[in-house]
Amino acid sequence: MTRIMPLLVAVLIGVAYQVFVDIYLVALPDIQVALNMSYIAANASLILYLGANAVFLLVAGILSEQLGRKNIIVMGLCMSVLGTAIILSYETSTSFLVGRTLQGVGLSASILATPLLMDNYQGQNLTWGFLCFEFFYSITPIIAPYVGATMTFFYSWQSIFLILLVYQVILLLLTLKLKEHKIAQKRLDWKRRLVIFRRILKTTQFTVLTLLMTLFWGGMVIAHLLSPYIFQNDFGFSTYEYGLFALVMGGCYAVAAMSNIVLLKYYSEESIIAFSIWANTGLAMTFVIKQWLLPHSVWDIGVYLCLMAILCGLFFINAMARSLRIFADYYSGYAASLQGCICIGFWSVLSLLSSQIQPSETMLIFVLAGIAALSAGLLMKKSTLI
Repeated sequence: MTRIMPLLVAVLIGVAYQVFVDIYLVALPDIQVALNMSYIAANASLILYLGANAVFLLVAGILSEQLGRKNIIVMGLCMSVLGTAIILSYETSTSFLVGRTLQGVGLSASILATPLLMDNYQGQNLTWGFLCFEFFYSITPIIAPYVGATMTFFYSWQSIFLILLVYQVILLLLTLKLKEHKIAQKRLDWKRRLVIFRRILKTTQFTVLTLLMTLFWGGMVIAHLLSPYIFQNDFGFSTYEYGLFALVMGGCYAVAAMSNIVLLKYYSEESIIAFSIWANTGLAMTFVIKQWLLPHSVWDIGVYLCLMAILCGLFFINAMARSLRIFADYYSGYAASLQGCICIGFWSVLSLLSSQIQPSETMLIFVLAGIAALSAGLLMKKSTLI
């Protein structure tokens, strides 16, 4: 149990960031009505969560090198539990937004999942640990939206946050049993930390892969934010029916992600990354043309999002593993937190911009096409660095 505990905590804290996004977005239209919130205010709950998460990722990464991974995860979970308790205790729009912000701050500790694995495992055990982490990370988009939709449909949106509260408390208890890794004996001053971050950013391969991750998953963030409104308002889906679609989309992502186990025996990480980006760009352009020529239907956006999820499943895990592996022996917590800060910070900005537009199928397809084109342009310019 001692050897499996770091893996268990790493998986649970690592997927927590994604769980706290995917599980409640399907219920966002219901939450908007229940709390008498505007469309912009409802979307602000995601913007505040992502923004707070992005800002404090660097703090979590830096402090984890000085205070230890366990201590930062425990402090983060305590803050997140407080945020969830506020949402459940005071059912107002203000308390909801405050609670989501505290959850974002606390779950910045989720960035310590991969450093936690690298602290405790080596060689084949580390590879196996990454594989387990990637498996559960890939199935989260399947389970979380469906659970959220089911709980909202049969019970209430509050039941979602009750589940999250239980999840956090269990994780907190498991983390308290975790043995702490060796803490750096010498505390680094801010100048030395800037040198470390500068060295990481000057590693061009890391920077390019991080930017590609930012763009590719940014499309998925926008899709998850806008599609509940499109399906429920434009196509008449119930929350539960949209949850079933989210289950299918998540299944596409998970199957593609796990297929990497087989694909990597025949193809390199860089070839899978490049294929995913070019295929996603071709997919986006195809649907832009279709949007002009053919009548719209629920099948259009449904097929598009499922195909994009497949390509994202192929891309994201390879890009993350390839970029962070560079710093396995050099301040992995700093590298992971810097990457998370860049990615999630950009996603929060995308969410803010998306909240200013009225959700529609045409708008979503054109926005996703723009992001795909930017990814392809970056890949074309920096293909030798992948």
